[in-house]
Amino acid sequence: MSILLDIKYALRLLFKSPRFTALTLFVLIGGLSISLYTFSFLYTLVYKPLPMPESDTAERIGVSLGSNPRFVPRYEFLQAREQLTAFAELGVYEDIVVRYSRGQAGKNYPANYVEPGFFHFSRTRPVLGRVIEPEDLRADAPPVAVISHQVWQQEFNGSSDVVGQEIRLNNIPTSVIGVMPEGYLFPFKSFFWLPMPDEILSPTPESNLTLNAYGRVKPGVSIEDATADLAQTINAIYQQNVKLYNKKEGRLRAKVQSFERAQTDGEGPLIFAFFNMVAFAILLLACINVGNLLLARAIQRQKETAIRAALGAPTSRLISQLMWEGVLVTLLGLILAILLVSAALDYTDFFLRSYIQNGLSFWWRWGMDWPTFSMALVFALVTLFLASFLPAWRATRQDINATLRDGTRGAQGKKVGRASRILVIVQVFLISTLMMVGALSAYMSNHFMNIEVGVNYHQVMRGSFELPQDKYQDAPRQIQFFEEFVNRLTQLPNVEGAVAGAYAGKIAIHLDNNPFLPEETQPRVDTMSIIGNTEFYGPYLMEGRHLDSRDKTGSAHTALISASMAKRYWPEQSAIEKRIQLNLRDQKIWFQVVGVVTDRFNGSSMFGQLDTEDEIYISGLQFADNWQDIFYKTPNEQNLAEELFYQVLFQLDHNLEPYDLRPAGRDFSMMQDSMWLTSKITFGAGAFALLLALTGIYGLTANTVAQRTHEIGIRRAVGAADKQVMQLFLKQGSVQLMIGLGCGLALFSIISFVFHSFTDGVVPWHLYPTLSLVVVLSLALIVMVAIYSPVRLALKMEPSSALRYE
Repeated sequence: MSILLDIKYALRLLFKSPRFTALTLFVLIGGLSISLYTFSFLYTLVYKPLPMPESDTAERIGVSLGSNPRFVPRYEFLQAREQLTAFAELGVYEDIVVRYSRGQAGKNYPANYVEPGFFHFSRTRPVLGRVIEPEDLRADAPPVAVISHQVWQQEFNGSSDVVGQEIRLNNIPTSVIGVMPEGYLFPFKSFFWLPMPDEILSPTPESNLTLNAYGRVKPGVSIEDATADLAQTINAIYQQNVKLYNKKEGRLRAKVQSFERAQTDGEGPLIFAFFNMVAFAILLLACINVGNLLLARAIQRQKETAIRAALGAPTSRLISQLMWEGVLVTLLGLILAILLVSAALDYTDFFLRSYIQNGLSFWWRWGMDWPTFSMALVFALVTLFLASFLPAWRATRQDINATLRDGTRGAQGKKVGRASRILVIVQVFLISTLMMVGALSAYMSNHFMNIEVGVNYHQVMRGSFELPQDKYQDAPRQIQFFEEFVNRLTQLPNVEGAVAGAYAGKIAIHLDNNPFLPEETQPRVDTMSIIGNTEFYGPYLMEGRHLDSRDKTGSAHTALISASMAKRYWPEQSAIEKRIQLNLRDQKIWFQVVGVVTDRFNGSSMFGQLDTEDEIYISGLQFADNWQDIFYKTPNEQNLAEELFYQVLFQLDHNLEPYDLRPAGRDFSMMQDSMWLTSKITFGAGAFALLLALTGIYGLTANTVAQRTHEIGIRRAVGAADKQVMQLFLKQGSVQLMIGLGCGLALFSIISFVFHSFTDGVVPWHLYPTLSLVVVLSLALIVMVAIYSPVRLALKMEPSSALRYE
């Protein structure tokens, strides 16, 4: 019954002070919403499990010479998996794009080549028909496909007799043998599953091709032991092939990790921890502010509290009476925050799926779920403790006799003053750190949004595919195919230009007339082979000529170089006719520079300037590669532009399937839009945090001055000048300011050092102290104004009134 009376009394207080109630709700809803949304969004990206049975044991396998493997070398892994003993299940799949034809039109869908055990691994059965079986992989087996529930609904209107129907995939008649359940798009976002071709499962030892692999570790075997078993076995095979087939030297690194973690390249936990710490700091600011407001309310009732204590009320009863106001505000704020975050997550899911479409993992579904709701309860408990219990507990720790004798002045002891000073220091530390990190984030967002790429992606499409080595075994066939592809595409109406390109990697170079250096110390330059003229979209010719039909097999080796490279190695002279030696395919080959082209962004360094990375372009007519990216420009809309690509592809070889076909600038546009969205969210969160800090610091200092109004009256009564009193308060406030800013600057220095190393120095060194100085001066001004204003008001009171002030 007593609790009900306390609740009713708290409700009356809240209704009697609507402005106070609205302010505390606004602060709490903002802090809880930002923290909860950040947690839920990142949890989905990093930790949300796959929606399928036994997903916690499903692992993705990566092996490579790099430090962050995601794929596995095809030949070595297929040989090694028969020898591995730590895995209960192992399999491979290949990401592809298929063209689903409907009459004269068509549509591209992400798809996968899979083995018969693929669907068993995912522990999912079809809702109609069957899955791929071993006999479907035979060379003489008819083409079959399993389709997703989404394709079944969109393309077949959910027809029950879809199994057995014939469709055209990549211009090949294919029978539908099964339909998977709704929501099943494993392993990433697949809409069709086709039998794995034999040429993928039977690679040659000299092959450098890769594929995707998955597995499930045996019970009782740790992930570490399975990783070690995989690394040891596959390295034994790879080291033999290094000697026999001149493969790249080095030791393979293996990684066995969940699909969720692999999708973020293993960097997800670090991002998750960092941004959640920032969000929690904002929640902490909100809790401090609300706690300070409630503490001020509790201090106004301290005489009442002292009387209750004098009459024998236990401390727990007094705390309960004072807490209920904060409890009600917290619970109402939590409910409203959950509703707000739920709507924001639904909009986020809708926006991302509408914009990115096939670029999202199928398990990335944003919305209010149990982990988010559970974290909301955790945040609520933290808020209740910081913003409700602590102020109530603090208000009950008073000298009852002093309060009853002197009024609320009797409660203002050293402990209360110390607590206020500590809170100001914490607020200054948090907001200074957030402001400096936020300013750095805003700079980076602006950098990415305005980064130069050196090419014009407008109306340019990009298609990627690979020629099967069993059919196009020698270099002349590969060269002939891609040259014919580019020529036919260029001759189509509305196609303004086309070029084929293949990335050869960072190649060690040697300049003519320079002393030879050991290969490990030679500079390395991004090298690409091209067939065709890049003038329609870039890079653009600055000097000399483009590569053309003159630069074919049997002719002198020629190359184009970027303007940055020309300036770097021949700053005072023309680079035309200079000679460069490339260690290409284990051969040292001399090239003559015939042209200089503009710099372009090649993606090797996201944080560098356009001229930080050099590029070399060699003729694809001299150096064949069975994997090529085709770039072509057409004013047609995307569906018609795709039709042009498939028209040429199927004319030359109707059995070929492109790996990908999309607008060439889509990834870059998505990155820019993501940075724009991130900057807006960061700016909004930062503005709210700044508002919290401003109101919090002002509230704390105003409350402290109000508590010391009696002291101000005494000082003035004994002859202290107003200027001396003001200087005293400003000096004391400066100490808190310096301590808070000092801690914030120390933390930001550590963050800056790590960030500068990680981002290749894209942020100039002088920007870090500049940002720090701006933040320091801004906060110093804010804190001084927050101290000056309430002290000025107190000094306007008559000393006699200040001496009687409660």
